[in-house]
Amino acid sequence: MSKPYLLSGIDIGNSEVKVVIAKVERDAIRPEILGVGAAPSHGLRRGMVVDMEETINDVATAVQRAEATAGIKLKRAYVAVNGLHIKSQISRGVIAVSRADNEISQNDIDRVLQAASVVSLPANREIVHVVPRNFIIDGTENVKNPLGMKGVRLEAEVLIIDGLSPYLRNLVKCVNENGVEVAGLVFAPLAASLSVLDKSQREYGVAHLDFGGGTSTLTVFEEADLIHSAVLPIGSRHITNDLAMALRTSMDVAERIKLEHATTGMTEDLRKRETIDLSKLMGEDNFILPKKQLIRVVDARVSEFLELVTAELKKASRVGMLPAGVVVSGGGAHLPGLLAVIKDTLRAPVKLARPLHLDGVVDAAADPSFAVATGLVLWGFETEIGNTKSRGGVSSGMGDGLLGKVVDWFKNFLP
Repeated sequence: MSKPYLLSGIDIGNSEVKVVIAKVERDAIRPEILGVGAAPSHGLRRGMVVDMEETINDVATAVQRAEATAGIKLKRAYVAVNGLHIKSQISRGVIAVSRADNEISQNDIDRVLQAASVVSLPANREIVHVVPRNFIIDGTENVKNPLGMKGVRLEAEVLIIDGLSPYLRNLVKCVNENGVEVAGLVFAPLAASLSVLDKSQREYGVAHLDFGGGTSTLTVFEEADLIHSAVLPIGSRHITNDLAMALRTSMDVAERIKLEHATTGMTEDLRKRETIDLSKLMGEDNFILPKKQLIRVVDARVSEFLELVTAELKKASRVGMLPAGVVVSGGGAHLPGLLAVIKDTLRAPVKLARPLHLDGVVDAAADPSFAVATGLVLWGFETEIGNTKSRGGVSSGMGDGLLGKVVDWFKNFLP
């Protein structure tokens, strides 16, 4: 790399489009952020493009703002995918070790991963990632790297993440229409986890909760492996919607009320008869609202949200069993009192996400809502330049969903 290597990430969310541009100098151990850009998102619902033209324009605005701060033209980027259409499943493959001396070679690992990756999917779905979870040699489980070991029978257990092809291709088109090549599609929680989780958290057991606009995501890591992931149909925009209905006002006004006055009951003494003057925001004289009434609206939605989170943790058998706690990111993470409610409900330590493994982090990129966008840059760094051991064996179809690339990728991702 005689000149800086450029890496970029585009996170097209339900509320905002976020773009991060970074560079990597020769022999650098981490990327350095050059510029960030954000713009309101109008064309997505629950992670799916519902208005192509608006999404293209929103991406264009965010890209232009990032280019202006970075001083360069964006030509290529990793793009986050999310939404309720994303599904995951466990698959297993088994082969006989090929060498006469029963030593497991790279070719054996390639073949068993290929066998595990062959699953039956509907014609309108395609694989986004193949995440190796465990190797088994002659019945001995929990082998992380079987290369060079002796055995007759080799098995692999993988987590396959797939999505609806039309939705994935619509997202790619929105980026391509702005003259930007899609280097790869990355499941948003996996990207964000690279940005906000460290090695010890992944090893001991941690949950990453991204409280987004239209949807939220939960991922659970243990012993450096992704053991559970889920997309939840509730985001911070639902709180805005509840406030709009309760106060009989527009979504724009409700959003401002949420940002300026919303809080959970965890940080407030509900016995006090405090009031909030919303006259200016509502455009009405003497519009005085009991603070308790606003809190009840927020608490109802947060309670529903955490019920879904608890249900997913039960599926993973990790309720109250997260030694490294919960890391919260996403735009909704700023809701006052939210972290306290999560700590009380999930019985685990909770912290606000902060970007790791990056230099030149400007204030905007340090916001928890930028976790996915900064994580996309790190994904690109691990894939194209850096030491890929930190990703724990995640493979990807790189946006076109073709399994042919899985084997080649996995050679780089073994721990």
